[in-house]
Amino acid sequence: MQLRTLPGTGVTTTAIGLGCAGLYRLPRRADRAAVLRAALAAGIRHFDTAPMYGLGRAESELAPYLRSKRSELTVTTKFGIGTSAFGRTAARLQTPVRAVLARRPGLQHAAGESGSGPSGGTLGRLLYTSAGYDAGAAARSLRRSLRELGTDYVDVFALHDPMGAAISRSGDLVGYLDDQVRAGTIRTWGVAGDLPPPGSDAQRVLEDAPVVQQHDDVLSALTTVATDRALITYGCLARALPALLRYLAASGTTAQWSDRLGDRLDAETMAALLLREAVRRNAHGVVLFSTTRPERVGAAVDALTAADDPAESAVLRAMVDAAAQHRTDGSA
Repeated sequence: MQLRTLPGTGVTTTAIGLGCAGLYRLPRRADRAAVLRAALAAGIRHFDTAPMYGLGRAESELAPYLRSKRSELTVTTKFGIGTSAFGRTAARLQTPVRAVLARRPGLQHAAGESGSGPSGGTLGRLLYTSAGYDAGAAARSLRRSLRELGTDYVDVFALHDPMGAAISRSGDLVGYLDDQVRAGTIRTWGVAGDLPPPGSDAQRVLEDAPVVQQHDDVLSALTTVATDRALITYGCLARALPALLRYLAASGTTAQWSDRLGDRLDAETMAALLLREAVRRNAHGVVLFSTTRPERVGAAVDALTAADDPAESAVLRAMVDAAAQHRTDGSA
């Protein structure tokens, strides 16, 4: 597994990391643990979590694996969004509730929408709270996360989706985070989620943040605040994979694109292609992916062996352009 050092942070980890939020589509803790074990066995050394994931359980479920290899692993956790009292109660019912959701795609989609936090509709407001983005809220969240993760430091501590949030006394917040870096309780800090609008309180904090964690896929332009900023990206499959598969099916061009790529272009091949492209696009940072199937973890790692192929990247870019043209022609 290729290692990368996030610029300006001293944090070295693997080129891909496991996003833990998606694990909670699995009803059983044993199944989630199987994915975590598969990630470690495959050589993945970065894990992304947050207090809201798993309705408050994700950090504690990651803790045993983090403790067993602490010096070898890196972890991102976040602050600003917490689980409500109702959400913590609901967490005790996750296994039967998730089992029902797995059998009801419509409900599963609604629950997924709520996973964005308090902004995720009525259910999101019931399950989550906005804990705030001031220095006091950051300190309380960090103490909780250290306890839940069973560690005395976290590698990346990030503001969780502060888009449009009012960050009171932003100078105090940045000062607190920088103090924690010096104290060793965090190694670096950043902002995770959609980039905040220019002129907002969150934008001013973002300008000081050593790390930016943002969505990226081949259907969008990768824009960052600064080219020298440490970058963690996520979401390379969620939107792009179904969109490109729909294009191939509708256009009847699967065989032609398979010939150009020199490989049979099915869903698994396309997922590997998109993951490699995400690693190429984020050439010096970490790319997060998520899965609920242990065997796909090893496949993702194996997919990176061709990540330095510029010809493959050119073919994928041509496919994305063709898909966009096909949509345009179809809507004309």
